[in-house]
Amino acid sequence: MTNNLYTQEKLIETLLKFRLKKYGFDKIKVECYNRFDKDTTMCRLEVFKGGTGIKNRLMKHEAILDENFVKEAENRLKAIEYI
Repeated sequence: MTNNLYTQEKLIETLLKFRLKKYGFDKIKVECYNRFDKDTTMCRLEVFKGGTGIKNRLMKHEAILDENFVKEAENRLKAIEYI
């Protein structure tokens, strides 16, 4: 199961780095994990600009990993009027 989470994490990270490349973010950090109920996979995304420290974090998005995760993350960035 851990290998599957790692694979999901890398796929999401690669997709987001590709889709958001033109905006020049310094770091896009993705973490996937199983909730305590073991039936739900969660994913956390952090986007940084102007450095990689906490003060440079533009957004933190945490939600259930499903087919809408990437689109929801992009919409959140649009909501803060960054992209």
